[in-house]
Amino acid sequence: MGLISASYRVMYLTAYKLSLESKMQWIMSSQLELTASADEIMALGNDLDPENPAVKQLEARREKLIVLEKKLNLQMEEYQNRIKMVEAELQAEKQNLQSAIQTSFNYG
Repeated sequence: MGLISASYRVMYLTAYKLSLESKMQWIMSSQLELTASADEIMALGNDLDPENPAVKQLEARREKLIVLEKKLNLQMEEYQNRIKMVEAELQAEKQNLQSAIQTSFNYG
């Protein structure tokens, strides 16, 4: 029984870790797009007169992008922490699996 439950737990933890890594890749991609958008906004604002109301709108949009980027950074940190916890649990479960294998197939 220990062998089967340990095997399933290792598979579950591995799948969960891969899911978290996939989410982190999505976040990194989104951050790159946000940075490019913020740079575009700054380039547009540089071409306009600083007193133009459109410049103030561009600055407000840029600030919103910066806030969104900060939120994505926090989400990234959360996923990184979860991955660390999963890796620790995965290592412990792999040791349990090895122990279960040795116990199950010990004929001596």
